[in-house]
Order: sequence, then C-alpha cells, then structure tokens
Amino acid sequence: MQNIENMRVHFYGVQGSGSIFPSRAERDEARELSDIDLLEQIFQDLESEGGADKPINKSVEDLLGGPITRKNIAKYRKQFELSERRVYGGWTSCFRIETSDGYDIVFDCGSGFRICAQDIVDKWEIYGNRELNIFGTHAHYDHTEGFDQAAVCFDPRNKIKVIGNYQYLKALDQNLGIFSRHIDMDLKGIQTPLNYELMPSSFSSVEIRNMERYPIPETKDPTVGEYHDILEPVIIGKTVIQPFEVFHPDPCLAYRIEHNGKVFVYCTDHELRRGDDPEHPLQLASREAEDRLREHCQGIDLLYRDGQFLRAEYEGELGIGTAFGVSRKDWGHSCFEDVIEMADSCDVKETYIGHHDPNRSWAERNWMDETLTRKSAQMGRTIEMAKAETVIDL
Repeated sequence: MQNIENMRVHFYGVQGSGSIFPSRAERDEARELSDIDLLEQIFQDLESEGGADKPINKSVEDLLGGPITRKNIAKYRKQFELSERRVYGGWTSCFRIETSDGYDIVFDCGSGFRICAQDIVDKWEIYGNRELNIFGTHAHYDHTEGFDQAAVCFDPRNKIKVIGNYQYLKALDQNLGIFSRHIDMDLKGIQTPLNYELMPSSFSSVEIRNMERYPIPETKDPTVGEYHDILEPVIIGKTVIQPFEVFHPDPCLAYRIEHNGKVFVYCTDHELRRGDDPEHPLQLASREAEDRLREHCQGIDLLYRDGQFLRAEYEGELGIGTAFGVSRKDWGHSCFEDVIEMADSCDVKETYIGHHDPNRSWAERNWMDETLTRKSAQMGRTIEMAKAETVIDL
C-alpha cells in the first residue's frame, strides 16, 4: 500500500444499534444484479462476433481462449469491468486512523474492532510499534462489544490507552476489570468469560471531563488513570484531536481530528431533536450540540455522521422494515436529510452517513445511495452511505 501522506482513515464498522448479517433474500438480490451485469457483458461480446443477419461462428472455447475450466472462465470474466455491488457491512462502530508519523488511533470498539485489531497486530509484527490509542464516544454496547474479541488485548508487549468519558471507561472496566484490576463477583463471567486476568496487554485510561462543570473528584476512582479537560485537545504526535459533546441519551463525545492541515470529524450517535417546544430543555441541549458540531465541521475534508432515520421515519409516519411507524424522537439519532443539509451548509468535502438502522434492508440502503449519488452531483460534493472496509487517504 502507498505511503501515508497525512492520514489514512479505515471504516471497519458503520452499522448502528447491533451487528447484523445480510439475509438470504438480500444476498440473492445482490447476486442477481451481479449475474445480470455479467450476462449483459457476455451477450455484448457474442453480439460483436455476430448479429441479427450474421451467425456467430465462434465456439465457447474460442471465446474463453481454451477449454471450459474454472481458470479460463475466471480469466474471461476479468476482461469485463463489472460494477461492484455496494457492501455496507454488518459490524458496529469502529474507525481507525494511521498517521504519517506512524501512530494508530482507533475510534470506538464495536464489533468492527475485532477485524481492526487483527490488522493492527499484523502491522505491528512488521513495524514493531505496539502502542495503540483508542477514543470512545459513549458506553452503549454497539460501541464497546468488540473489545474482548480483539487480538491486541492478548499480547503482553502491547500498550493500549483508552480515552473517553467516564461512562465509556466504566462500561469496559465493570466486566473486564482492565483498569481497576477488579470485577465484582456478581458480574464476573456474566457478559463474557474473559477478564483482565486473561488479557495480558497493558491497559491505561484517560477520562475526558468538563473540568469547569465537574472538577476532578477528591476520591481516587480506580477506573480512571488520568483526567483530560474536554476543552483542551489531545495531542498524539502531529495529530490534534479535539473532543466535544453531542446530543444522545447516554453522554456522548464526537471528535475533530486534524493532521497536517487535513481534518476528519467522527460523529456517531447524535440527534438533531425535532420537538414541538423550542424551549424544551432537551430541544435546547440538542440545538446547542448541533451548533457545536457545525462549528467543528466548517470546511473540513471528511465527515462521518449518524443519519439513522429518514425524516418520515423519525416522525413515526413510516416504519423501517415494517408497515408500522413509531416516533424515534429522543432515541439519540439524526435524520438523513439533516446530515445532507449540514454537509452543504458547512461546505464539507466528503460526507459518509452511518450508524445504519439494523432493520433497513440492503436494497433500501442501495436505493438511498442511488439518491445520494444524484444529490451529490447537484451539490458538487461527495455524500454517500458509509460502507465498511472503505479506506480514504487525506
């Protein structure tokens, strides 16, 4: 792979709420589209050898360039530039950044972290750097579920620093004991058979905290190793990472990451609340968080943002995967249309809409992506549904 000029951003998990696997119907639909594309190319190839008034005078072996074998068929297929079916992936939230000065930085440890961690371990076997910084957004399970499956946790040479709010650190520690080196006996083995005794890597923690509102407690909390004021950026080599609060039922952070003048904002689980009373405390908090997000997104290069619902789904006028709608106000997620509007008004170069609803089918995601393709052409900027295994160089 080519050298990293600034940042290389890996999308490992963009699924929201829970991991999924495509249904048989969805797999069949994707395969059918691929088959049609291939057959169309084959018939065009045959037509070029004949036509309505000209018989085809080539055998199958002539077209394949040899006998009918898997090798020759595969070679023949490679002649055609077939459009790749969109694959969104079913893993929950996990992103990784590789920086030009050699750091690995991970955001969230959903189920995508298992694959992410294996890639990091493979890299470390070659380059030897065994220090990983993990930034967490919030404590919900779809952002922490991959931690105890991760290969980086099982090598005593590895040093892993987890940075996030108190709830994120506590969510990892209460079942694994990786920071406090302790688990309550009534929790031990309940969620996972693993714990710090079986995870020999070295773990440390940093709580991101609003020091003005919540001063450092006098009593030492064994979950927290260090404290960091949310108003101050975290510096890792040449990378400046600014945490900020967004609006979600569980306290949630987003991050603005800057390296050599290139900027990526990672914002998952944030709701632009659509309430009737503009003075409602939750409405005011949501608006304040949205303004904060927009301030950090002005003119940036890359944005990943939660857009789990269409506006009609948010309002309860439409269901997702069902005919019956239910209001999704105060679920903590934004509307698809709001992300598009924000990306345009903030002049974001590339926007990827994630935290996909687990009840949304592949076909519907594909349809939404087709709509975004046309919308992007009108707006003169890139807006897409986020897809796992996407890699972007900034």
